[in-house]
Amino acid sequence: MAIAWRPLAVACGGAFVAAISTSVVGVSIPVIAKSFEATTSQASWVLSGYLLAASIFLAFAGRAADLLGRKRIYLTGFLVFVSASLMCAAAANIKMLVGARIFQGAGAACLMAVGPAIVTRSVPAEQRARGLGIQIGVTYVGLTIGPSVGGLIAGALGWNAIFIVTAIVAGAGGLAALIVLDPDEARDEKHTISSFDVSGAGFLAFALGTLIASMRGADAERPFALLAALFGMSVVSFYVFWRHEAAHPNPLLPPSLMKTRPFALGIVGGVILYTITFILSFLLPFHLQQVFEYTPRQAGIIMTAQPATMAVVAPLAGIFADRFGPRVPATLGMLALGGGLLLVSSAPASMISLAVVGFGAGLYTTPNNAMIMGAAPKDRQATAGAFAATARNVGMTFGVALAAVLDRSFGFATSLRIAAGLAAVGAVLALFR
Repeated sequence: MAIAWRPLAVACGGAFVAAISTSVVGVSIPVIAKSFEATTSQASWVLSGYLLAASIFLAFAGRAADLLGRKRIYLTGFLVFVSASLMCAAAANIKMLVGARIFQGAGAACLMAVGPAIVTRSVPAEQRARGLGIQIGVTYVGLTIGPSVGGLIAGALGWNAIFIVTAIVAGAGGLAALIVLDPDEARDEKHTISSFDVSGAGFLAFALGTLIASMRGADAERPFALLAALFGMSVVSFYVFWRHEAAHPNPLLPPSLMKTRPFALGIVGGVILYTITFILSFLLPFHLQQVFEYTPRQAGIIMTAQPATMAVVAPLAGIFADRFGPRVPATLGMLALGGGLLLVSSAPASMISLAVVGFGAGLYTTPNNAMIMGAAPKDRQATAGAFAATARNVGMTFGVALAAVLDRSFGFATSLRIAAGLAAVGAVLALFR
């Protein structure tokens, strides 16, 4: 079986749309806040609402794709995304914009969940990591160019134009998916939405929602009692979800899959990776601009080194993992990531030290995703992709919250050394999975 390049390109298009819709908006948050006379906290939900919705809907989208067909759910994702983008552009106040972004996040969840499944089906098993590496590389291209593109568009045409452009890009991606992807396979009678584990999806959504709310609250220094209550509800909900899944005849996440070491440790590794990288991503702009007095533009150029390096390394890591196995590049990736963090913590941050961070992250993420997807059976590929993306979003949220707490308690350098310690844990998990 040769690589089916057209479906792979379609999957990369969805990954690009989902990634750039996160990064392109961030640079315009101050402009949006000023336009609506909103507080910084209110405006931050333009980003957080999108990530929260994507996290909650990912598992639902993944299982729906396995039951109803990947092409059907993928196209639904593009349709929802385009509609929501136009709603964002037409928003009359900050609440309408946040609501539209939540709707947009639900559409992005369909793209994030189904994309890796399309990649896995488009490439032979012995080239799985290569295919996923290409998709991940395109994701980081979107994250890299998003701030620059967003700044240019917002400066020239206003923040509304950002969402019009993303609607056009997503519309093109949806049209390509409609033309290129094969029709969904015929389904048995039992493979209908009536067999969907609605209760399990509800338990998981509540567990993730309360977990992310507790993380956001820690970032905003909310009362400890409230955070403890939210976190406690999350723990209880995850336990109820697990027990429910064990008893359900058609579970959202089969316990047998979660007990598979490559899948389980791959999910944990994804959370660790994105926690680490977002500790750095959150703290570094403040450090560069407040300590070294760089302008926002200068800081942005320096920080581009990390995602740009990841975009180059991730596809190469896939080729390496296909040839020599995923354990070595994943382990070396986490070690390089930790070393890069130590470099950034011990000297003024430079494009070289951030490139080392990006090298390690890119070297790790492709084989890790390949192990997650390879551990899942054919009829659970979209579910596996959904949980891999959920791990990424939870890690991002946890990283931002943890960064704020660590920085207040220990300062910038020690916070990055603690993150390097987490990378060492990730390396051990990669080595022994």
